[in-house]
Amino acid sequence: MEVHHHPQLKHNPKPWKEYILEYIMIFLAVMTGFFAESYREHLDEHSKEHEYVINIKKDLVRDTANLDVWIPSLGDRVEKFDTLISYLEVNGTVMEGANMYFLGRLSTRNAIFEPQDNTVLEMKSSGNLRLIRNRDIINGLMNLERSLAEYRNLVDIEEKEDVMSYPLIGKLFNASLFNQMMSKSKTMMQSEMEYAGQSVNLLEKPQGNPQLISQDREKINELIYYLHQRKSSFVGEIRHLARLLKLETDLLDRLNSAYGLANE
Repeated sequence: MEVHHHPQLKHNPKPWKEYILEYIMIFLAVMTGFFAESYREHLDEHSKEHEYVINIKKDLVRDTANLDVWIPSLGDRVEKFDTLISYLEVNGTVMEGANMYFLGRLSTRNAIFEPQDNTVLEMKSSGNLRLIRNRDIINGLMNLERSLAEYRNLVDIEEKEDVMSYPLIGKLFNASLFNQMMSKSKTMMQSEMEYAGQSVNLLEKPQGNPQLISQDREKINELIYYLHQRKSSFVGEIRHLARLLKLETDLLDRLNSAYGLANE
């Protein structure tokens, strides 16, 4: 049987220049794709940065507005504590017993300033704080964080002082009158100003001229001590919140300048 063989086809090799050209074209295609993807990621990160900065500004605007309420409210608390202390220092019958009970009930209320820092907390937890490329803005945010930590330390101390006064108030004041002072007709919804002011709108002064149920000078002296300590803590909080207000106001100015947010 005769076997037929296919003829062998001869392939001429490409010129070396064609290989170089193909390599260059592949290289350019890969690099173009890489740069296009990098540019897309850059635009995406820039967009996210701008969105975060807008939200940080909104938080700061709300914070500064709230601080304008809280700082004078704390000053008002200091005055109320001074007045209550003056009532307790008097021997014998107090001429303004209803007001003494009103201030005594208010002294047990603890309201603290809560910063609007959700945006920064979210950025830190997600690792997106790196998107803020302006070092000056990052430093401003870190300064705010340190100032808030100092404020919260003071608040922790003041809350402990508050709790320490509870047993003494229970032994010196008529607790039944405190219960009667709770307003049953007013809404529980509170504005920032009402909350900062210890929700006085939810209390009513008692009738008549009620007095302390005990004239134990040792207990009265101890209560005055804790009221004095809390008052001193309020003064410290005022200083820290005033510093915080300046830091936030300065940071707002820097944000507006660095990102052109004056009209946003």
